[in-house]
Amino acid sequence: MNLNEEYWWKIALELKLRQVSGDNFQSFFSGVMGKLHGDDFVRVRPFGSKGDKGCDGYLASSGQLFQCYGAVNGDKGKVDYLISKMEEDFAKAKDKLGTIMKEWYMVHNLVDGLPVDAVETLKKLEKDNPSIKFGFVGLEGFVERIEQLSDGRKGELLGPVATNQDAQDLQLTELKELINGVVKATEEMDDTPADIAPVPVDKLDANDLPNHWKQLISGGWQNAHVVVSYFDAHPEPLIGEQIAKIFNGRYQYLKSQHLPPAAIMDGLYEFVTGAGTVPAARQVAAQALLAHLFESCDIFEGVAVEGGQI
Repeated sequence: MNLNEEYWWKIALELKLRQVSGDNFQSFFSGVMGKLHGDDFVRVRPFGSKGDKGCDGYLASSGQLFQCYGAVNGDKGKVDYLISKMEEDFAKAKDKLGTIMKEWYMVHNLVDGLPVDAVETLKKLEKDNPSIKFGFVGLEGFVERIEQLSDGRKGELLGPVATNQDAQDLQLTELKELINGVVKATEEMDDTPADIAPVPVDKLDANDLPNHWKQLISGGWQNAHVVVSYFDAHPEPLIGEQIAKIFNGRYQYLKSQHLPPAAIMDGLYEFVTGAGTVPAARQVAAQALLAHLFESCDIFEGVAVEGGQI
């Protein structure tokens, strides 16, 4: 796998975890584990009045028992619910499945991090039950497991990803559809042109973007000039400024929610592509558009300099 494909996989995984919740999240986790471990991983679901006995999946060879928490939109705001779920699910599993449980894991989709209360709760369970190993499975755990899969199995879970060849063959029809979709969704907005400032080369680091998003933006610069040419040739002369204003507004909206940089990039990417599986050609078009907007300072902050920001 080349670097281009690797960061696309990580972006697809982040978006998937933000999009699935509840039973759909459990199903996704079971899919990952089933493809990685085969029949050694036992899928579990409630049967009648017996329920699932506090188990959402079981790895037979190691005695690892998994309980899933799939928050809606990866929202960690329901801290009390998460804590009570951890305590109640473990108590149930210990009572009903204590003879087969050697390790207990809370699997979650909180991509941006867990509340510290959850860490404290896990450490308390660990202290009170020294014979059992405890842990979390979050974004890093999903990355670790998915990286072990073949490209074909990754694709079955997360959809296609763009290759280097796709990146060298930007489809103008895809770019046109993306831009038209953005304009249509925000056609009621005022399209007064916004000033665009040049972007410093260290803007990627200044905004503390994770490495896979740095790679995506950097990789998109090879096609950013195509976006500029498209805007220059567009029959509506202010289309570029209109798109810039729309995305700046979206960026400010996401930023106002105090989201971390990775979550903001996920939100901007999903804003332009829509939810669900994204074809490789559309990924490349979205990458080029976001790279152009990043470069022209329409999204994210310029580097601080004396007297203000660039």
